[in-house]
Amino acid sequence: MKKYNRSHFKIKSLNLEKLFNKICKQFVIYDIKQDDNFTQFEVEESEADKLEKFLKDSNISIEQIKHYGWRKRLKTFFKMWGIIAGLICGIILYCLQYAFVFRIDVWGCENIEQEEIVKFINHNLSSNFKANIDTEKLEIELKDNFEQISSVSVAIIGQSLVVNINEAVLPEEMEGDFQPIISQYDGMITAINLVQGTLNVKVGDIVQKGDVLVYPYVSDGEGEVMPVLPRAEIKADVWLSENEVFYEYQIKEERTGRKIDCWTITLFGLEIYSNLSDNIFENYESEETSSYLTQNNLLPFIYNKITFYETKTIEIIRNFEQEKNEVFEKLRQKTLISVAENEIIKDEMVSVKQGGGVYYITLTLTVEKDIGEGYGYIFPQS
Repeated sequence: MKKYNRSHFKIKSLNLEKLFNKICKQFVIYDIKQDDNFTQFEVEESEADKLEKFLKDSNISIEQIKHYGWRKRLKTFFKMWGIIAGLICGIILYCLQYAFVFRIDVWGCENIEQEEIVKFINHNLSSNFKANIDTEKLEIELKDNFEQISSVSVAIIGQSLVVNINEAVLPEEMEGDFQPIISQYDGMITAINLVQGTLNVKVGDIVQKGDVLVYPYVSDGEGEVMPVLPRAEIKADVWLSENEVFYEYQIKEERTGRKIDCWTITLFGLEIYSNLSDNIFENYESEETSSYLTQNNLLPFIYNKITFYETKTIEIIRNFEQEKNEVFEKLRQKTLISVAENEIIKDEMVSVKQGGGVYYITLTLTVEKDIGEGYGYIFPQS
């Protein structure tokens, strides 16, 4: 039975009698046990360090030292409480940082710049501490300083300040910055119904894309000009054209389907890991991409990828006379994309120019369109 507050030693030595004579002159020895060349004994724990130094100075091989007193308990205590202290510190740090807002998310902006909202909030926040952020006050300040905001809600979610905005929809008559009605097509005017504004065209006029159809003002009998929102219904025979080039002989590069992927991972421009392979292709195309390895990571690990695609040169020989019907139909379908369901196609014309085995095909549809119906805003491109 091991005694309280003792240290257990296991040593290896050939001349044990001489050794123990030296030890016993300086230390009190307990429970001596011998096994071949090994000897086990115990000393008071307070003498353990001194005895250990004595054995090392005497070139004695120490196989094992065990402490059964205060040293063991102290070591266990620090080990256990070190883990607990680490957990407590981690929880405290998490709670401390969770009490702060680190980002501002703005939703619902279409005409208002998000950067303006973020800049305004940062300027009006006294601190990022959640307890100091008055969301109701922020809502009032945002509505007072941005006329475009109809309603707004501000909430703290996690460590983000989330701002949801509903923009006010103003009648176009109240906007004040009136724009003329512009033609977005080439065509010939066939009918006009002016509601408001000053006409710049008449029936039978040929207009080009970008020409002004109705100006945003009216003049009274005295010649005074007053800005108004232009309104009109204007119909025209519009010419919609699409082009196609047909090659009877063509050389092109085509991918074979074989590829080689190479990639690297970098941190602050330094290469951390790579998987590079030799490009064995004689003819190839390459594509490069870069992206963050993970999202919401404090360390900006960047994943860089290069893909080499093997290519081969092929000759393409075609006959226009044999394929022209397919080419015309493909071109017609391409042109019909610009024709609305209720619009009438009044004429269709195909022109073909040829030179050196190359055919230039143009298909033109004459379509009756409403090119000025509505208000003074820019119509979608055809």
